[in-house]
Formats: sequence, C-alpha cells, structure tokens
Amino acid sequence: MGKLLLKNCLLYDSLIENEYADILIEGKTILQVEKNIRPEEGMEVIDAGGRLTAPGFIDVHIQGAGGADILDGSVESLERMSKTLASLGTTGYLGTTVANPQEGNKHIKVAKQYVNKDMGGATLLGFHFEGPFINFKKKGGLNPSGIYEPSIEKLNEILELTDGTLKMMTIAPELPGSLELIKALVKNNVIASFAHSDASYEDAKKGFAAGINHVTHIFNAMPPINHRSPGPLAAIFENDSLTAQIISDGHHIHPAIVNLVYRIMGPERCICITDGMQAMGLPEGSYLYNGREYESKAGAARYLDGTLIGSTMSLGNIAFKFKEFTGCTLEEAINTITKNPAKLLGIDSKKGSIEAGKDADIAIFDFDKSIFRTLVNGNVVFAK
Repeated sequence: MGKLLLKNCLLYDSLIENEYADILIEGKTILQVEKNIRPEEGMEVIDAGGRLTAPGFIDVHIQGAGGADILDGSVESLERMSKTLASLGTTGYLGTTVANPQEGNKHIKVAKQYVNKDMGGATLLGFHFEGPFINFKKKGGLNPSGIYEPSIEKLNEILELTDGTLKMMTIAPELPGSLELIKALVKNNVIASFAHSDASYEDAKKGFAAGINHVTHIFNAMPPINHRSPGPLAAIFENDSLTAQIISDGHHIHPAIVNLVYRIMGPERCICITDGMQAMGLPEGSYLYNGREYESKAGAARYLDGTLIGSTMSLGNIAFKFKEFTGCTLEEAINTITKNPAKLLGIDSKKGSIEAGKDADIAIFDFDKSIFRTLVNGNVVFAK
C-alpha cells in the first residue's frame, strides 16, 4: 500500500499566511496532518504550492452532471457524473431522483449496484428520493407519474427496491398517512426531509414531531411566510434541530434570503447543495431536458420561456457565493459543503474533514478558485 504526500497545503480551517501543512496518506486513509513532513524514498509527492485545500465536497441533492442523469439508468451515465463531479471538487453525492414506474424503476436497479463503489471519480453514497409522497400542488418540475398517495405498502416497495441505499426522502407531512411514513423512514435510518409541500405552520410542526429533521431546498416548493398565515417556514425557523439545504447560486433564492437563513439557522445547520442537472460541467449553451430545449447560462438552466429548471453551478462556486451573500468566514462556507453534510448523513467519523484517520477525500483549489486536484479514497481522480 503506497504512500502519498501532499506538500504545502493551505488548509481552509487554518488560514494563517504562509502557514502551510502537509498531508500524509496511506491507501485510502489520512495518516498525518502536520508541518514539514519529510518524504520517504519512493513516496509520491504532490506540491500544492500554497493552494487552498479542503475536504472533498459532499452534495446531498444532485440529479445529473456532465450531460448525464441518474434517470438515464446506465452505468456510462453514472461514470460520466462521477468524473464530472470530481473535476469540480465533489467527492461524494446522493443520487437525487424520483420514482419512475413507467420504466420499472430501472435507474434505481442499475445505480444501487454502484453505491460506494469506485466509479473513477465522486462516490455515489446512496439515494435521495424527491417524493413520491409529495403534494401535487407543489410538484414543481417533477413528473406527475412519480407522485403517489402516502402508502406504507408503496414505501416498503421503495425500501425493498433500494435495499439499504436510500439515505433521504423528501416528503409532504400534510398528506393523509404521511406521518406514519415519516416514522417508518426514521425507523429505517432514512432522513425524512420537508419540501414539495403545501403544509401549514401546524402541519409542518406535526411533521417535525413525527421525525422530519431536514429541509430540502429551503424556500423552494413550499408556501412563503405570511404574517397571518405563517406557513412551514416559521415552523422551520423556530426549530433548533433542523438542518436545511440552500441553493446559494443567486438564482433560486435572492442573496438577502440566503443571508436571512444563515442569520436565523446559524452556520452549522446550513447545507449548500447544487440541485444540479445534466448541464453542470458542460459549456454554456442550449441543451435538451425532458424533450424541451433549455439554455444553460451563468450557472442556471432555464427553459426558453424563462422558467428556472435547475442549477448548473459547481458546489464549490455555490459555497463561495454563500460566503459572499452572508459575510460568513471561508471556513463556515466550506463547512456547508463538507462537514455539515457529512454530519447529516452520519458519515462524519470518516468524511467531511481533513484529519488523521479520516478517508482521504480532498479538494485542492487553484488560485482562480477552479479545482487543481481532487482525491477520492487517496487516489487522484482529477488533475488540472
């Protein structure tokens, strides 16, 4: 098992000028993080040259990248996503998708075989199901065929289909029968997440009491705050145990609202996501999605009528936008895409920080904030 030494890394959580650390890796594990580690004979050495170094990014909400989508149901698409995401600094992700009964859920049957397997880039950590137990009124761009009435039988079918790989499910608590499903999700160690819901303030509180502890793309696909009808957002903001996904790309949420969420919820409960789609990692231009032409420009994908359909901005750039919008520290911003999602997924003993004993999932930024190197389990999977 060979050793790899990363020299002269400017660690994101210890930004002292000219205070560089070295990271010694053996196999897939970080052995040491110290100053001036001397390389052994025959050891591979990569000089980071004082570049900003962070844990690999973890995206808990992404559908596609590199022209590929989880729904494609092909190994080739999974590999393309994996390699594209690695080129953008993401080392782990939840494949976010929907039920697709017309195709016999082939995409799940294919992808679940590759959870936590080497795909040449970012690791598929499991699934995030956006639905199917959501409110039709708040379906957004989700296909109506993938929306079901709450049913414990249907949930059990999904749990059987995913076979331990389902990590998160977005659910609407106001639907009859949903509270029973939320309790069943928690029992099966699946994160129950709130969104695509028309819940009232009271409905949301019942959902949280039943076990919802996370919010999918906060402010999107849910009622707004109203001073006489506070809605779910007031219930979210008063609950100290919830974490929330934020699409901090400047398109899905106004920067002032990103700042509001940060001010109310605090840095440790904010988790930046991309909600990314196939055009992520591709040049700006025109593409097809669901048979309709759309344009990818400035990190957003919109149909030609102007309808926003998704983000194409990298997770790293979204974190930098979060810092810009909130005035938070760089460490806090990077934590929203590393430490915080790792903690949410319960994998923070192995991922989400650069420490001895942790998996060697590392992203090194270049000086222009693009990615210089990405390591997954100690292997260089992207080099500029």
